[in-house]
Amino acid sequence: MIFMTSSKNKFQYKQVKITWWDICSSTESWIDEADILNHDVSVCEDVGYIYKKTKDKLWLFTSYAEDEEGLEVGGLTCFPIKVIKKIEVLK
Repeated sequence: MIFMTSSKNKFQYKQVKITWWDICSSTESWIDEADILNHDVSVCEDVGYIYKKTKDKLWLFTSYAEDEEGLEVGGLTCFPIKVIKKIEVLK
């Protein structure tokens, strides 16, 4: 469940869709050499809010609650910047 912040405390986190590359391991025990290069990385997407971005990492959360005690987030993921293919800001 998402709780919106009051108008006096504007929510400061951008909602984005991140497209990123993930490692993909073979599920086969043995693979013919001719098929090795047909195995590739997976392209994944996540939607959430950027908490912080540095030159090396991006922290994304997918849900939040905020009250007088502060912000709590759920679905937190830390991405290495090098696996991120694209960041699209959502409205």
